[in-house]
Amino acid sequence: MLNLLNDPDFMQKCETSSPLEMVEYLTGGNIRGLEKIALGTLANRKQLPANVVNVLIVYFFSTFANKVYDRNDLARLYDYWASNHVYSFAKAQEMIDEDIEKVLAGLK
Repeated sequence: MLNLLNDPDFMQKCETSSPLEMVEYLTGGNIRGLEKIALGTLANRKQLPANVVNVLIVYFFSTFANKVYDRNDLARLYDYWASNHVYSFAKAQEMIDEDIEKVLAGLK
């Protein structure tokens, strides 16, 4: 899934889609209640640009799509990226090289 971020058409999708549309695309339209709760935790956060949030969603769901996860993990990652000043698409692409499991373990 992360390799999609090298596809120009998909990069355009990241630029124009809402976070909900991105999750719908990544899950094949199979949005569970857990995804809705996780996305809801981002609703009031306004630190990151929408395209960066979409890269974050790709990063998160490349590991956790169709799995059970802590509903607050997506928000934890969002806050982590905000604290690391991930405000550009290029910086977001750098951040996806981090091991998500190690990052989340360090945030809990």
